[in-house]
Amino acid sequence: MAAQTPPPPEIVTPFTQFDPNYVYLENGSAYISYSGNGKGSISGETIATRRVDKIGVQLVLQRWTGKEWIDVYTGENAELSDVSRSNKTIDNLSVSSGYYYRVKSTHWITYGSTKEDGVRYSSSLLIPD
Repeated sequence: MAAQTPPPPEIVTPFTQFDPNYVYLENGSAYISYSGNGKGSISGETIATRRVDKIGVQLVLQRWTGKEWIDVYTGENAELSDVSRSNKTIDNLSVSSGYYYRVKSTHWITYGSTKEDGVRYSSSLLIPD
């Protein structure tokens, strides 16, 4: 079976950029994979430049409708204290063949009175038959 929708547009800045003035929020990433039998996995990681008071990541699975990305699953926040990285993996999510999916990941840190956050997107993945 072919794709059910035309492919989504390429993101001009593939994974978006965090504010270059940020001091503590260094990097964030998001990934999607297909494990077969209508199941997918999503993961993400937030990296700080040092141990911070709180660091976290939240993952949202999105499906392309042919016109827009819609949220189909929102994971719980994965927040840790007094560390420099936080990651989260969510397995066995239902995905439909013929559709494009991606991950929207929100990354944040707090250190003292400083709060820095940003959003990243994975590349899109067409689920095969």
